[in-house]
Amino acid sequence: MAEKEGEGAMRRLWTRDLRNILQAVKDGTFKYEEKEEKKIDWKSYNEAQLNELADMLKMIRDSVDIAVERIETREQKETRKGPGRPPIPNGDIAKVLLLQSYFGVSDRVAGGLLRVFDSKLGISQTFSYKTIERGYDPERTKVIFDEIFKLTNEWSNFAENMFGVDGTGDPTTNKVNYESKRAEQRKEHGKKENTEHNDEVMNAWPSKRSDFQYSVLSGGIHTKIIGGFFTTSDHRIGELAQLPFAMEQTAENAPSLEIMLGDKLYANRPACRLVSSYGATLFSLPKLNSTIHSKGVPEWSKMTHKLILDPQGFLEVFHNRSISETINSMMKRREPAPIRKRLDWRKATAEYLKVNIHNLRQSCYLAYLAPLLTRIPLHT
Repeated sequence: MAEKEGEGAMRRLWTRDLRNILQAVKDGTFKYEEKEEKKIDWKSYNEAQLNELADMLKMIRDSVDIAVERIETREQKETRKGPGRPPIPNGDIAKVLLLQSYFGVSDRVAGGLLRVFDSKLGISQTFSYKTIERGYDPERTKVIFDEIFKLTNEWSNFAENMFGVDGTGDPTTNKVNYESKRAEQRKEHGKKENTEHNDEVMNAWPSKRSDFQYSVLSGGIHTKIIGGFFTTSDHRIGELAQLPFAMEQTAENAPSLEIMLGDKLYANRPACRLVSSYGATLFSLPKLNSTIHSKGVPEWSKMTHKLILDPQGFLEVFHNRSISETINSMMKRREPAPIRKRLDWRKATAEYLKVNIHNLRQSCYLAYLAPLLTRIPLHT
């Protein structure tokens, strides 16, 4: 009995230390050790920007051609000629959709861009904007975009060992803004007294209408290449509910995965167990009322003990999580226009295009700024 009481007293002391650290971080009183500021190679950055358009056209053409070749080799389907005009190759449609997403234009304007860049993209014939519109249907192009997503990870996430996961939302109309909606939700969250209800509020997406396309993505901390991605227009599917899909993709695309970073929404035992099941460790800052009790999840106890025993080391790793927010910001700044599609499956394709364009563009920049982190066939 005395031994159990001693263990209970020790756990209470550990929990007190944990909460003191969390409170100091929240109040801004935690004393961080200063880190050396990273230097930017402006010469290489300028060169990357000057060459971006030419590099992106080459990357779009090459990635689609490689993806189509892989798919055809894998499936080995016999092609039989039927009556009528032969269909437009899905690879050509995929190239135009990627070009459209890169420039952030409508279907009709994309049809005009096709006439300008057809030779650069390796497209033998032009086609109408209605063909471009139908290209957003998953049965036409999704398998190609899946292959491109894998390709960009093979090229640039082969050695990435640390990822940050974050949720976001892209508006489908100019009348709404994701961050302002999220701020309203946080304000409402602060008024609630019931903790369980608070968790439900923050896990749900910020709107009860189809104002957003909701997504969860995981991005490489060193490469800023997205390794896991899931998107939906259904606001009833919360951010945490999308984590298993993003986590599975990340583990598949990044064989060196060791660490997953997440904000306090992910600081829970089920998330710890899920990340651990893929051989990785979760770094997330627990809520102020958290305890060190494992409750059947030893990974949670290990994470909280790391924070207590070495807060500087833990927080140095954890604060890399902001890179995932940087990735979201990069995508929104480059493609600020709302999603134009109205059918749910076409919204998902539009969002997937943004992710692939981000990965292709970021790979181009890595070729100049950090060539050791990428294997893209850009200068061959």
